[in-house]
Amino acid sequence: MNNFTKVNILILMLLTPVLIMYAYSYRTSIRVLQQNIQDSQMSRLSFLFNQLNDNVNQLSMMANVLLKDPNVKEFRDLDLYGDEINFLKTVQIISQKLNLQSVANTFSNSIVIYAPRIQKAIGQYSLVYYDPKDLYGHADPKWRYDMETGQFILYAFDPINENNLAANARLIAKVSFKSDNIVKMLDNYHSEGTGETFLFRPGARTIVKSSDNPAFIDQIADKIGQWKLGEQGNATVDIEGSSYLINYLKSNELGWYLVDYVPLQDILSPITANRKFFYLFLGVMLFVSLMISYILYQNIRIPIKDLIRSVQQLKKGNYSTRIRVKSDNEFTFLILKFNEMAGEIENLIGKVYAEEIRSREATLKQLQSQINPHFLYNCLAFVKSMAVLEEKESIVAMAVNLSKYYRYTTRNERQLVTVREEMELVRHYLAIQNLQMKRLSCRIEIPESMLDLPIPRLLIQPVVENAIIHGIEPHPDAGRIVIRGEQDNGENRITVEDDGPGMSDDERLALSKKLNLPLTDEIGCGLWNVHQRLKYQFDPESGLQFEATQPSGLKVILHWK
Repeated sequence: MNNFTKVNILILMLLTPVLIMYAYSYRTSIRVLQQNIQDSQMSRLSFLFNQLNDNVNQLSMMANVLLKDPNVKEFRDLDLYGDEINFLKTVQIISQKLNLQSVANTFSNSIVIYAPRIQKAIGQYSLVYYDPKDLYGHADPKWRYDMETGQFILYAFDPINENNLAANARLIAKVSFKSDNIVKMLDNYHSEGTGETFLFRPGARTIVKSSDNPAFIDQIADKIGQWKLGEQGNATVDIEGSSYLINYLKSNELGWYLVDYVPLQDILSPITANRKFFYLFLGVMLFVSLMISYILYQNIRIPIKDLIRSVQQLKKGNYSTRIRVKSDNEFTFLILKFNEMAGEIENLIGKVYAEEIRSREATLKQLQSQINPHFLYNCLAFVKSMAVLEEKESIVAMAVNLSKYYRYTTRNERQLVTVREEMELVRHYLAIQNLQMKRLSCRIEIPESMLDLPIPRLLIQPVVENAIIHGIEPHPDAGRIVIRGEQDNGENRITVEDDGPGMSDDERLALSKKLNLPLTDEIGCGLWNVHQRLKYQFDPESGLQFEATQPSGLKVILHWK
């Protein structure tokens, strides 16, 4: 979580609440506006709905009122007590009443009174044709829409308890009006409106205003036909990529639905335009933020990354690393000073490294000089002992092997030798020791791949000497030494194993710790020197390790990478 990332997060934290608040405000405004539109449209729709119901109710009541009229009842029984003159007079009176009732309603309508017993029918102007098939086949006390004639038709019966039984009714009133009346009402209703209204019934043809698009309204009707309609309701639908708010009310008189739809895009266009301007403004802010972020990245983040990368290179030991100056800003001075510092460190490290090499070579020569006298003292003591015992052959053998040994050790022109050369020295040393201990036996198993590896002089012989002096010589039952070489995953190991009494776990652990401490009188200089020389020559992980062998003995492992 660097500073550059934090700055970008802060920029996002500034923009995100603005976007969230605007989105919330926009949705709230849309929701409130839609609710207001819905309430307004429902109010206007209710007004039109009440007008329609009032006209239809008037026509329904008119039919029932006419059946109670005395003249109409007289027409029903005219054959019983009237003559022709009285019949014509009654027909004229009823026709005038029918005409007056028809004109009294807003809708243009037609009224016919049927007298089934005398099989006569009176219209608004005179007698009309009495069609019993039409009467008995379609007479219904509820409003019915005839799609062929485009009329709404209602039948009223007298007596009322004989509804739906046209054959038993003594008087029947038929009231009808054309759908043109509703079309005219819709035309007048929407003369200044923003939406459109139509009459709808599932499975029937819609009734629309004269200027409407029937194909488009049919699409809306198809949508509404899939709903489970109640007495009233509203919903939003998408048609041809546009959203429409739809309200509907059911007319219980006609059984049709009065539907009103409003295109939301037209009403919400100002808010939508403001939203576009806001998103444009937010895009500009985001672009400016990205530019600020880019400038910060180029002028702050990249120089800091270069500094961090160069410091890590210095940490890894690459003192030649430098930072290229790319631009003139606040980091230029810091980068120049870093380059100067790296150059001074490189010069200083070069001097210190050269001094360390000289010091290491001096230390190696000093350690080697400590080992050579140690071995020489042992050899001279042996020669002295053989001279006292007058063992000339042993003295000659000792002298020959010792001369070869010192011919090898006195050649100081090379501090590194091969394992092959070092093992020749070990063989001479074992020959010298075998002169002293006839029970001593040795087996050497060094693979050919290791014989040409470079190692410091006098590295293996001190370990072999330690095994003989401390592991075999004090114990008469011991006398075997095995020298093996192994390579595994880039690591080289030479083990010197004896069959002496060995050491306990605590003793081996204590010896391992002492080898990493400064040299004291309590520590044998042979093993300590070998361990320190391996660490100096190779890496700090190299050195000596100690393991127990079965059934007894000690294994000393020289390992290095």
